Amino acid sequence: MPKSRGKKVLITGAASGIGRCTAAEFARAGYDLILTDIDQPALERTASEIRGHGVQVHTCAYDVSKQNQVQEMARSVLAEVGGVDILVNNAGVGYTGELTGTSLKTWRKLIDVNLWGPIYHVYAFLPHMQQRGSGQIVNVSSGQAFFRLPTWGAYAAIKAALGVFSEILYYEVRKHGIRVTTVYPFMVNTPFYKNIVGETWAARLSMKLVPYYSMKPERVARIIFRAVERRRKIETVSLLNDLAFYAQAVPFAPGIIAATTNFVLGTRPQRGATARRSS
Repeated sequence: MPKSRGKKVLITGAASGIGRCTAAEFARAGYDLILTDIDQPALERTASEIRGHGVQVHTCAYDVSKQNQVQEMARSVLAEVGGVDILVNNAGVGYTGELTGTSLKTWRKLIDVNLWGPIYHVYAFLPHMQQRGSGQIVNVSSGQAFFRLPTWGAYAAIKAALGVFSEILYYEVRKHGIRVTTVYPFMVNTPFYKNIVGETWAARLSMKLVPYYSMKPERVARIIFRAVERRRKIETVSLLNDLAFYAQAVPFAPGIIAATTNFVLGTRPQRGATARRSS
């Protein structure tokens, strides 16, 4: 009997991109799925494709940044399917822009979706996992956590916070038989970047070229699936993330990367110009 028999995986942000491809990987391995997303039509299209693998697929459309909606979803899942064995916190939103021009409204949205969203889900399902004495939590952070790239500061800071939360959680819950895997993807060619518009011509060009220097979501999904199967603590996904991580041990390396990025992507000061205020 395959070890996936009867196991249930919940994946947030499953309507497209990494989430959709990760769902397909688990389905091919025989896992039953609970797929969630805020985009219900796209979520149902994904579910229809996944059911072709002969597994059970449940869907739920809600906003991961709303605690009451997450709690209601969790109550429904626990009552109807008996909980989840693997929780994959994948849903997220992107943003690029200089910190001085990033509004507090934007900060709140990024924090609500990219940090509070995963935390809400962890706290919704963790008690059941603790009671059962087993389970696995997968938190998808970002390789941006290893880079100090100007114009990506807000997004990177929040994803770095998620990474710290996730890595510490690993040690605190393993005594309950629960594993935690923290994933740090590199740039991935998904709809995640389609609404990101750079403030400079170089930044806009970098977004247009994403398909040519980024990883395919199918490949990232396979890496995530293997990391879950092997119960890895950390999955850095890309060699570039490894290089950025270890470069932090070299005193001058992060500064060179940040200064170069700022020169290429950052806005230039204009004579007589004033900084934009956050609202």
